[in-house]
Parts: sequence; structure tokens; C-alpha cells
Amino acid sequence: MDHRNIRGKILYIGGDNEERGREWFSMTFHEDGQRTLRAHCEIDDTEVIRETIYTMDDQWRPIDCFNRLHVERKFLGTGWVRAYGQEAECEVDNTTLGRVSQKVQLNGPAKSLTVHPLTCDVFHCAGFDHGKSENPQTLQDVLSTSPLPNGASGPFLSVGTVTVMYDGREEITVPAGTFECDHYHFVMKPQPDGAQKREDVWCIPDDYTFVKVTVDGFLKNSRYELVEYETEY
Repeated sequence: MDHRNIRGKILYIGGDNEERGREWFSMTFHEDGQRTLRAHCEIDDTEVIRETIYTMDDQWRPIDCFNRLHVERKFLGTGWVRAYGQEAECEVDNTTLGRVSQKVQLNGPAKSLTVHPLTCDVFHCAGFDHGKSENPQTLQDVLSTSPLPNGASGPFLSVGTVTVMYDGREEITVPAGTFECDHYHFVMKPQPDGAQKREDVWCIPDDYTFVKVTVDGFLKNSRYELVEYETEY
């Protein structure tokens, strides 16, 4: 079989430089161009455990995703998302919402999916068209399983936009090694108090493999770094 696997571990580090969580992930690049992510996430301070399996097509657009959540040491909910054509659907089993079936209409194929592993944040950047001079670029029809920064609700499907700005290519060093990266950041709306949120992303070009993320103005000004990485052919 002609496919490729990568594996890694990410540490979540708070503004006080203390570890506040971790994420293990693996990605399979299939022969037909599809890519499947498997991620296990743990957030200590908000007591969130997340299990995710997420498959994208050869243009990094969502095909289907399974997401399961434990919050405050108790099962919260599980959901299965499927995107096809100009529609997306979600089957939800949640301790508060009960059993729910969703179907939402889109203006075109879903561009990306916010399902809240840090590895998935990087996949939004795959929607940035480097062949255009426009910078930043706004992605339409972006799906999300939770409006909360830590993803600790639902999972329940909503549709929005993500604005991505490309900041160039940089070499950066993290505990897993030194990598040549594409640097992006997400352009976010100012808060009512005038504060500005910002999330910067560094990833391996073409593969969009997570290397580093920093956040400012939310999530306790945390940073997220790749601490283990291996690839297998």
C-alpha cells in the first residue's frame, strides 16, 4: 500500500509557563488523496477530554468526523458530522440536548471544520489560496462543533467564517526539532472592551502538520508546541 503516516504530541502551556494540557495525534495520508486525523486531547484546568477522528479530501475539505467529549470528569456528548455538496449533517447524543439530528445548508462545499484539537486549527490554513494576491483571505462555510474556545460543548454543528492571513515562511525550533514552517494568523473581531484576540499558527508546508500555535487575548495566553514527531512511509 502506498500511504504515509505521521505521529506527534503537543503540549499546552499556559501564560504562567505551566503545562495545562496535551494532545496526541496521528495522520494517515491515503493513496486516493484523503487524509484522516486521529487526536486525543486533555485540558487540565477545564477538565476536558476529547477524542476525534476526522477525514478530509485531497483539498483539505471535511468529509466526515467523529467527536466525543468528557467534561468535568463526566460524559458530555458525542457527534458524527458529514459534509457533502452544499449540505452538512450531524447526529448528536448529548446529556443536555438528548438525541438530535441536524442538517444545515451551505453556499458551497464546506471549506473547513473547527472540531477543536489544535491540529485541526492548522487545517484552516489549507484553505488559504497562495495563488491569489489577497491577504488576508476569508473562508466561507466553515463548520464548527462548539462555539467555546476549548470546544467543551455539544458537539453541535454551526456555520461561520474564518479569516486567515499569511505571514511568510520561517524556521522555528520547538522541543520536537527545527522545522521550516509557513506562518499564518487568524484575524479576529475586537472584543467589546477593545481587546484584540489573535492566534498565530506555524505548520509544515503542504502537509499542514502542526508545529506551534500561540494565542493572545484568550485561552490564558497559552502556547502550544510540538514535542514529539515521527513520520512513517
